[in-house]
Amino acid sequence: MHIPPSESAHVTQWLRGAIAAGAARGSTLTDGRFSVPYASLDERLAEWASFLAARGVVPGAPVILESAGSVPGVLTLLAMLLRGQSFALLPPPSRAGTPPAPPRFFHQRVVVRGLLEADGELPLRPESLLEVSPVEGAHPPPEGEASAPGRLFLRTSGSLGTPKLVVHTQTGLLGNALNCLGRLRLTAEDRVSVPVPIAHMYGLGAALLPALSVGASIDLLEGANLLRFLERESRLHPTVAFLTPNLCAMLLRRRTPPGHYRHIVVAGDKLKPELFETAESVFQRVVNLYGSTELGVIATADAEETRGPRSSTVGRAVPEARLRLQPVEGSQALEGEVGELWCHHPFPFQGYLDEDGHPWRGEPPFQDGWYRTKDLCRLHADGLLEVLGRTDHGVKRDGRLVMLNDLERAVERVPGVERAIAVLGGESLRGQRLVVFCLPRDGQPLDAAQVRTACFELLPPYALPDEIRPLSTLPLLPGGKVDRKALQAAAAAPPSQSQERT
Repeated sequence: MHIPPSESAHVTQWLRGAIAAGAARGSTLTDGRFSVPYASLDERLAEWASFLAARGVVPGAPVILESAGSVPGVLTLLAMLLRGQSFALLPPPSRAGTPPAPPRFFHQRVVVRGLLEADGELPLRPESLLEVSPVEGAHPPPEGEASAPGRLFLRTSGSLGTPKLVVHTQTGLLGNALNCLGRLRLTAEDRVSVPVPIAHMYGLGAALLPALSVGASIDLLEGANLLRFLERESRLHPTVAFLTPNLCAMLLRRRTPPGHYRHIVVAGDKLKPELFETAESVFQRVVNLYGSTELGVIATADAEETRGPRSSTVGRAVPEARLRLQPVEGSQALEGEVGELWCHHPFPFQGYLDEDGHPWRGEPPFQDGWYRTKDLCRLHADGLLEVLGRTDHGVKRDGRLVMLNDLERAVERVPGVERAIAVLGGESLRGQRLVVFCLPRDGQPLDAAQVRTACFELLPPYALPDEIRPLSTLPLLPGGKVDRKALQAAAAAPPSQSQERT
């Protein structure tokens, strides 16, 4: 089974145009170990496609691709797109903990070797860098989206619940990436740093595919940390970087601002206003971006626009996307037009699947073409969107709605607190307890009792946290977001003796 000719031709035409633009500019695709000029991409992709075909990876059967951000990973991804291969793009198993079992309706698994764990010199050849193996216990994909041609499957983070497989058409995913190009202002002259995972929608649909589309030079960074990023930055001198708030905050601690940036893109969470201003002084311009695994980019700021409350908003809806707000109980007390965000997107996903390839049996994702994001937002008169937090990140206390996002921002105003994450703990006489995990500023010790006392001046009585727990580090998901599920489990357990209770 193949992608219909019109769809296959669309993907091929896109990639050929991108390669031509990059080759004309002399652009390269690099990851610190391998570097491939755009002028050589056709040859490399033919080699990768031949390897996959020889090992029985055929377009008629969906496969799993496990890859971090690397040149071999991108070559494999592009070769599969060119062949019309339906595949699930998943991150490589984490070294910590038990890796999740692969979905059971994929018969083969293509694993791209991690460059950080590779010893010695490696040739840029698929037989040295790819491993193709059968999936144990696999069964044929059921009829429907699991067996449809030209599909890309991504897994949600599962930070608040059971991870699901999100189904995209490959042409829809490409359309989404091209739809945000006008806002991101990428060109073939850019040198783009991508230190975020390509197996997540931010790294794939907002960073990698748009940068490829214009033929920009791209620097992929596997397992991004501060030292590794700075070392690569000194080599490439990127003009644009796609960052998580956590990595951005770490980069702002350096002493000498680089002079080669045009702007950075930040997604996954908001920078604090004071950090936003500092980031603009270092990187020239900060572009806030908002999206999801299901819809890709929903809204983004314009890299050249200076009007409006840019530090607190994520820009306007992308072209042809429509937004509306549904009232949420308790949100009427908030200033401005506030409600739960629903989006009608020009390139929506096809639906959710469970691990066996059957349609997910939960709440239908769409209502008359509108997708419920479960985000509480404020829509400004000029169309700028402000994300206030998750509607399921709230709790009623004394008859009032407490948004955990608001609680976090208040605690972060306490001297010595760098970051605060609020979660719901066990039951108390007032309902579910509010537990706030705090990251100290500059490694200084935090006194939990003093932090909570300071909250009395910042919060109304019904929103006061029941407990403050200092942490040296916050658990993160592969995409850079805070692992709230892990903190939720920690909140349900008693604190260790080294933690102070309030």
